[in-house]
Amino acid sequence: MTYADVTIDSGHHESPEVITSRELVGVWLFIAGDCVILIALLFTYLYLRGLNTAQQWLPTGVHGASTLMAWLTVAVVAASAWAIWSGENAITRARPAASLQLVLATLLALVGAGLSIQAIASIPHATNATSGVGQVAGSYASTLLAIDISNLVHLVVLVFLGLGVAARTKKGLISLERPGHARLVRIFWVWVTASVTAAAITTTIFVASPK
Repeated sequence: MTYADVTIDSGHHESPEVITSRELVGVWLFIAGDCVILIALLFTYLYLRGLNTAQQWLPTGVHGASTLMAWLTVAVVAASAWAIWSGENAITRARPAASLQLVLATLLALVGAGLSIQAIASIPHATNATSGVGQVAGSYASTLLAIDISNLVHLVVLVFLGLGVAARTKKGLISLERPGHARLVRIFWVWVTASVTAAAITTTIFVASPK
């Protein structure tokens, strides 16, 4: 007899479907909260761009950051989302390649995190005339830094989630009969891909202030 076979007087056992449904609600609520944060970041970026107080959005001599790293990050994260989706499909079809696809998704997320670090390093800096210390130049650079750090945090989370789901799949804890956690991870992964893409579009199209 296993622990799962023991009946608890104070309650009853829930089916895996019920548990997964409750966890799914939790994931969607988390994504909703994360969406609010993303909207706040992008709104701040656009608001300060439009305000351009004392011409400090892009101070004289400061140019917008290269968008190459942002779009490379989008491409890599999109590829990792495809890999995580393929891994989930492999699990639901009991294919042995599921773990490898999940590991591939994790490695791609790790590459995306590295590209985000490079994007942060490429943000325009200026040397403070008084202290001689380098600092981000203008409100454009400050808000772009906040967005890039947000992207980096999300990608680091994906790496941990990917490692976890790959390890659990390898051990048989996630399988054809119990694919729920893989689905939850895939939903969040797709959301992060959409989030990174939205940030890249905004920071590519809207750079120079209209004022």
